This record gives sequence, structure tokens and C-alpha cells, in this order.
Amino acid sequence: MPESSTTTDLAWDDTRLWPQFDGLASADPDALAVVDCADQLWSRGTLHAIAHDIADRLRALEIGAGDRILVAAHKTAETLAAALAISAVGAVFCPFSPKLSAGDVAVLEARLGHAARIDADASGDLTIAGPTAMPRSSDPRNRATALIGFTSGTTGVPKGVMHGPGALNYATRACATIAGLQPGDAILGIVPMDSAPGFTFTAHFALSLGYPLVLIDPWVPAAALARAERYRCGWAIAVPTHLFTMIEAVRLGEWSGTLPLRAMAVGGSAMTPELIADADALLGLKVLRMFGMSECMGHSSNHPGHPLQRRQHFDGIPFPGTEEEAFDDELRMQPRGTRGQAGVRGPSLFLGYADGLGAGQERMTPDGFYLTGDEIIRDQGGFVRVVGRIKDQIIRGGFNIDPAEIEAALLRHPAIAEVAVVAVPERKLGEQACAVCRVRPGAGEVDLPVLLDHLAGQGLSRKKWPEHLVLVDAMALTATGKIDKKAMAARAAEDVLQSAQGSKTA
Repeated sequence: MPESSTTTDLAWDDTRLWPQFDGLASADPDALAVVDCADQLWSRGTLHAIAHDIADRLRALEIGAGDRILVAAHKTAETLAAALAISAVGAVFCPFSPKLSAGDVAVLEARLGHAARIDADASGDLTIAGPTAMPRSSDPRNRATALIGFTSGTTGVPKGVMHGPGALNYATRACATIAGLQPGDAILGIVPMDSAPGFTFTAHFALSLGYPLVLIDPWVPAAALARAERYRCGWAIAVPTHLFTMIEAVRLGEWSGTLPLRAMAVGGSAMTPELIADADALLGLKVLRMFGMSECMGHSSNHPGHPLQRRQHFDGIPFPGTEEEAFDDELRMQPRGTRGQAGVRGPSLFLGYADGLGAGQERMTPDGFYLTGDEIIRDQGGFVRVVGRIKDQIIRGGFNIDPAEIEAALLRHPAIAEVAVVAVPERKLGEQACAVCRVRPGAGEVDLPVLLDHLAGQGLSRKKWPEHLVLVDAMALTATGKIDKKAMAARAAEDVLQSAQGSKTA
């Protein structure tokens, strides 16, 4: 039997996904398991039968415990069945985005050491290709691993984030407890399933605890709100872009109704106090700022009962059993109220990066805290507030500028719908700041002097004001729906260069 663990009002163990779902399907095979993107309903029994067939096909290929299986993570019931089947044979589920380029997939194919690859066509039929020509991974951690999620790396090679089943169970049970989910509630599947948090907080959450999973793709805010109401969704995880467009759908009259969502966890630097207040007022929705990442999923969250002011300005308190502290450059733990790099350790911490995909690049303190690259402050009550991202800092002439602070101030301007503050090259200073903005329809003319006046009114130091403004019709987004800062930085650099060349010509 897997060893059970408990903290205050929270219990979990290392049971893999398949035994949990198998027990639920045996107890009530007719219960709803999945509502797919085309509104087809899939019972537990149906999903169980498909997963059982896929598992037999994997065993026929001599795939078993610890083998890595690369899977194109479409938002379909068949992908969920594949995940269940992989768990049933004790293998490792390795989902990747169907939107990846052929070159990016080739990198994974060359480095993962997987035993097979699973793809699906437009009709949902699965193709299992294996064994591969590459040798299978012999990493001794494989047998303890249930999931490898991929995240972007600084070298152009993605990192493979390895998680054991206990981490997935812990993170989802913590969120179910925080939200106060009840029997009959469903999970709204907003985010893609091709990252460790994306899969964990949609598929694993629903299939391991018996909540129906309501999938959404493509993202249409009004349709998502309607589906949440129709299928009694009690919880969801999203990024700020999703929340913003849901609120806009209400403002534009595209949806009106009553949301059953008990809470929605949202993470990302583009959150503003106004957005959370609007969700309360217009959606009747308790938005919970949650701090997490692929390496340590959902380790800090607000609670629905926390006052609005707390939910607006803080990223919650650590999950029971998780420790989170601020560290200085010498890796010394800082006292409460002091800014420093976030270090976390606890049950949802990853096992490490996969061999060939980031292994050895883990940033840890000597006593086992994972250094996230985020800067935080914890107050005397233990609440966490993320105040910046170290690698996103703009260094202008030796002065460090935190983009998140400028973005938060700009988003308080009534004309600004979305913003990314990025670095652009500058010969003398090294870098300057550029605000890439999407303006609300009908907001009127917006230029840099207008925004600088606004920043002055917000009390932002003149040293932090951006030198450039680029207006766009749409922001580039990552596969998870977050603003793609790399893409926006490239766009900004090109626009600023063209503007400078035009000024010289004139």
C-alpha cells in the first residue's frame, strides 16, 4: 500500500492515477467522467474500457513500469484514456503540445528516451508508434515518476519536469479543500493539458477525485461561462488573459447568468486588484491568486474566505505542509517583510529535471528549497506576495527595473487592456524599457506622453518609466494562454529599430 501522508485537514498518498480512477469506475461506471469540446458525454465506464484497450496495446509492445511515453496532448477524451492507460502499465505520461513545431518535437524525440509515442487524428483515433530507435531512458527515477511535463529552457532545449504521483495527489487535494468542492461539482478545463500543472489541475484532478471534467477548446469566453453554468463547474485554473476576457464578455453583454464556480485559481504577473474586484462584482466569482510553477505545482494560494483586499494584493499562504521563504543572494533565509528570491519545499516539489532535458540545472539551497527565480515578500501573517521575476528584469545603465511593477501601474489606466513591458537594446545604456500595449476598443488615442502622465500619477519613480510604446491589435500568447514576452520583446525591438531608422532618414 502507498504510504499515506497528512497535514492539517489534508491527506494524500502515492497512489497512481489508474487505481484511483479504476476504483471510481467500478463503483459507478455510469457516472459522467468527461464532457469533451464537442459536448459529447463520456462515462467512467466508457473511458475505462478505452483505457484498458490502450493499456493492452502498450503491453503488447513490452512497455511497462518506468517507460516514458510521449503523447500529443489534445483536449480529447482519447488523450485522457491514454493517460489512464499509461498509468495502468506503470509507465510515465509525457504530454507535449500539439502546437509545437516539428523541430521542437524532434528535440524531444532525440532526448527523452521514450519507449513509444501516442498521437491522435482529427477523429480521435489513436496511433501508437513504438518502440523507438533511440535507447530507452535508464534514469533510476523513472519508476517513481508518473508525469514529465515540459517547460521552456534558457538554452533552447526544453526542461523535462519529473513528478511522482504523490505530488499530483497532494496539489489537487489541497485545491479541492481550499475551494470547498462538493459531490456533483465539475472541473472546468480551461488550460491546455501539455504542462505539468495543466495536466495535474485538469485531468488528474478530475479523474482521481471523481469530478467530471468539462473541456474547452478553442477558448471562447462566453461559451466557457455558459458551459461552467450548464455543467455545475465548481473549480477552474486559468491565467489572467482568460479572466480578463470572461469579464469583458459580461461587460459586452455576451453572457449573463449565475456562475456555480466556488473559486478559480489564477496565476501570473498580469493580475491587478481591479481585475479581482471586477470578478467579484460582475461574475460573482472568488478569484484566488495562486503561486505555482511546473517544478512545484500550486504551492501557495488564497482562500475564498480571505478578504477581498488580501485576494487582490497577495498570492496566498503556502499549502499545508509546504514551506516558502525569501532568500538573499547568499542563500540566507530572510526575515518576514524582506524581499528576496522565493524558495519552496514540500510535497508538490518535483523529483528533478529529466536526463538530457535539464538534469543538473536544478537551483536548490543546501537544505532543499527550490529557488523559483521569483522575488517575494512574506508578511508577518505568512501571506506571500510575488513582487517580480529576476530573469525578466530590465537593466538600464546598471539600474534594475522590474517590469511587473510597471505593468501593474499601466493596467490601471482605463484604456489599457493588456500590457507587456520588455527590454529593447540600446547602444549606450544596454537596455531600455518598452511598453507593448493592447488598447480597449473605443478608448481613444493613446500615446507615450499620456501613459507617462498616468505613471506619474500612480507615483511610479521616473527612473522606471518606459522610453518606448508599441501598440498592438493582439498580444502574442504562449500555449498556456499567458502573454509571450519573448515574442513581444522581438516585436518591440523590431518596431523601435524601424522607428529609429525612420527618424534618421527624416
